[in-house]
Amino acid sequence: MKLQPESKKELLRIAGGTAFCTAIMWVLFAALHLVGWVKFDYTVVLGSLVGAAVAIGNFAGICFVVQKIIDEPDEKRRKATLQLSYNSRMLLQALWVVVAVAAPCFQPFASVLPLFFPRVAIYYLQITGKYKPLTPKAEPVDVSVEDDPEPADAQQSAPDEKGGET
Repeated sequence: MKLQPESKKELLRIAGGTAFCTAIMWVLFAALHLVGWVKFDYTVVLGSLVGAAVAIGNFAGICFVVQKIIDEPDEKRRKATLQLSYNSRMLLQALWVVVAVAAPCFQPFASVLPLFFPRVAIYYLQITGKYKPLTPKAEPVDVSVEDDPEPADAQQSAPDEKGGET
């Protein structure tokens, strides 16, 4: 199945944001390594690359499933497919977390943190106005205002009276 252009554009934005966040994480690890707080070696790089791939793969899975079910007429099948997709993607991420923590070739924090980078990228795109969720178009409302409205009846009968005094 081929991604539609809009889905491909969003996936590339999320992948770019995830890559940018991963690079920033490497810079922070390198800076903390210089002061002796953390170790910056291949485990950080390898773990963060695989973690970023899992995160981007998760988002790609969302794109493919939504594109696949959009034309499904049966609502129960749509919901079931979405639920199965969600459960599968969460299980794969949980499996990655277990492997990242258990395997000595991955630095656990650097391996798990990229799973949050797509959300950071989405927040950034929303804040900067580059991403706006689709909203249904509302009917146009006429809000025209008359230039010179007629005065109300109470004002016409007693224009010199001041209100509020007792």
